[in-house]
Amino acid sequence: MGGQQVGPEEQQIDTPPAGRSLSAPYSDDQDALDEGKSLFRGLCSGCHGGAARGGKGPDLTDQRWLHGDGTDKAVADIIEKGVPGTTMKKLGESLKPEQIGKIIAYVRSLAGAAGDANWKPYATGDPVAGEKLFFDAKSQFTCNKCHGLDRRGGGIGPSLDRLASRRSAQYIMESIVNPSKDIDPQYEQVLVLTDSGKTIAGLRINETNFSVQIREQDGKFHSLNKRDLEEIRSIDISLMPNNMAEMLTVQQLHDIFAFLMTKE
Repeated sequence: MGGQQVGPEEQQIDTPPAGRSLSAPYSDDQDALDEGKSLFRGLCSGCHGGAARGGKGPDLTDQRWLHGDGTDKAVADIIEKGVPGTTMKKLGESLKPEQIGKIIAYVRSLAGAAGDANWKPYATGDPVAGEKLFFDAKSQFTCNKCHGLDRRGGGIGPSLDRLASRRSAQYIMESIVNPSKDIDPQYEQVLVLTDSGKTIAGLRINETNFSVQIREQDGKFHSLNKRDLEEIRSIDISLMPNNMAEMLTVQQLHDIFAFLMTKE
């Protein structure tokens, strides 16, 4: 008080000492990791997915980095300054350096638990045949009915442009055979029950205090007043069929996978 100086031993240190990485002070601090998780879910999961394994933005759990060299400093610069020309906005004005460090530490913890980087598919696919299957309007699979790719297709599911640059090969295969394992928060399915007893399930397009807009898998759109609803809740089942592995032959599965892996 009144000009009294604080000794070095009494100062609050918010940033890591020189020579240590930005995330190092928090890597073994569960409270810091929990805070990093909370910050990530609120600010980052919309683009990078709830488990940081990719969405509109790239997979953050592998060793591939589209911008920078993947060091803590490079990642912190991206968080702070954003990436011009992309959906990555600058967050430096709303986050303190220690909060950025906690986010990075949390992402590093996910990377440590990520899938095997040496994973390979157990069969060789034909990307040309996979492309035909993906865009075949007469096929029972109709992948492009929901997913946009190369300026073609629907918007009910996530865009698959540059998919192989954003997500690991293992994650892509898992998403085909088990799409409900990790659902992008922007594509969570919602279930509503009207007061007349009608049940509607689909993608939540928008929601306010008074209404909710839903698009069913067949494209049918509903705008509903909440006063007319008995219940509204999110469900952890993907809009994508969960039996794709049964619908596809082994060769067809690997053909589609091989095609998607060309999208870098």
